[in-house]
Amino acid sequence: MAAYVGRGIHGQVVEALGYRIVSGRIAQGDTIDVRSVAEEMDISLTVMRESLKVLAGKGLIDSRQKRGTFVQPDREWNFLDADVIRWRVAGGHGAKLLGDLAEVRAIIEPAVARHAAARRSERDLVALEEALAAMGRTRGDAEMAAGADTAFHRAL
Repeated sequence: MAAYVGRGIHGQVVEALGYRIVSGRIAQGDTIDVRSVAEEMDISLTVMRESLKVLAGKGLIDSRQKRGTFVQPDREWNFLDADVIRWRVAGGHGAKLLGDLAEVRAIIEPAVARHAAARRSERDLVALEEALAAMGRTRGDAEMAAGADTAFHRAL
């Protein structure tokens, strides 16, 4: 899903509520009083409902008749959604997010590398060797190391 930043009032509501949820200002399991939040944000219930649909699509909330609208446990959130990632980083969860992404990368990367190796060309091998050599030249320079690591993984 694309980020909703800059999409008028609807986007502003998605942004504000999404950040509140992901940062914990509205806790997991909390019920959201839709009318109160709409009044607080000075928006119509129509805009509020449309915004809630977007947040439901990201797994952040669930709305049920006679039960209300409540914040889902984070295990239900779409952690690959660009907005959810951005809100997690902005809410101070960047280190955990990077750890989670490293774990996913460790699971996926070997299979991707095996598949890519079966389809590689000589040009691909040269790019990989150059990137590996660049990684070896980065001693102590964190910025250079990050760039070399990125180049290596792109080549891989």
